[in-house]
Amino acid sequence: MRFRVCLCLYLLPGVLLVAVPLPGQNVDLMRPPEIEVQKHPSPEDRMARANSLQLQKDAKELAGLCTWVSDDMDHVRQGLLSKESLEKLKRLEKLSKRVREELAQTSTAP
Repeated sequence: MRFRVCLCLYLLPGVLLVAVPLPGQNVDLMRPPEIEVQKHPSPEDRMARANSLQLQKDAKELAGLCTWVSDDMDHVRQGLLSKESLEKLKRLEKLSKRVREELAQTSTAP
């Protein structure tokens, strides 16, 4: 019996120290911290992405290729289709897809 009382007297303070949060732990039991599942880009981040140099460069190249396609259509009407024309059309598709995706990412709202 005496052993149990001594055991309780020694264990009780240890259990209380473990179970009670210390003030230095900054634990607010009434309001747990909010969990941020997905970080949405801020408007500044979206504008920075839209104004990126690579996007501007791709847009200028895309505009040049579009001009080239309209000029090259005269050759196609004459029955001349060069290998270079097909390569430029593939490049035009890739650039337009990249620019479209980049602009779609910048315009999505959180």
